[in-house]
Amino acid sequence: MWRKKHPTLFGIIVGLGMPLLISSGIILFFAMPNIIAWLGPNPPAPAITYGEFPFRIEYELNGELIVIEDTVICEFDGFELIGPKKIRSWKRRLAGGADEVVLLFNNYNKKIFCNVKWAGYYMGEFGGNIDNERPDVLIEEGSNVRALTASELFDLYGIRLINWEFSPPIVNSFH
Repeated sequence: MWRKKHPTLFGIIVGLGMPLLISSGIILFFAMPNIIAWLGPNPPAPAITYGEFPFRIEYELNGELIVIEDTVICEFDGFELIGPKKIRSWKRRLAGGADEVVLLFNNYNKKIFCNVKWAGYYMGEFGGNIDNERPDVLIEEGSNVRALTASELFDLYGIRLINWEFSPPIVNSFH
């Protein structure tokens, strides 16, 4: 006589656990490089972890001379994982309290600002000296950010950069 079998505990575990086991294995396979990097050693720490870098920017806006003087404050912030690699992390802020050096903000939701370099640059992450070329001037329109040329800056917004002086980056060592 034929009898209907009831599922055993083993059958339930295999039936429910196998898809979970397979999906966990796939996730673990793709996450493994990041897990290994995170558990691995940190890159060498910087010998100098804090710095202040004064700068001065002079520009003309519709015939009016404007001078911005402030200080970029840079600080080592530990390590972070970027893809499957650990890197040194840096914080940057301006002593004057602003988030960025804004040259013009208008009613059309456009902000024109000057990039005063990132903290790792000043703190010797890449070595070398500042090129002191014309600073990057960017325009932010909503969520879109792009660089402006000197002619666009003047022709479209009446801004002409006159002088810029940035502190050079430090020479740092990492151990």
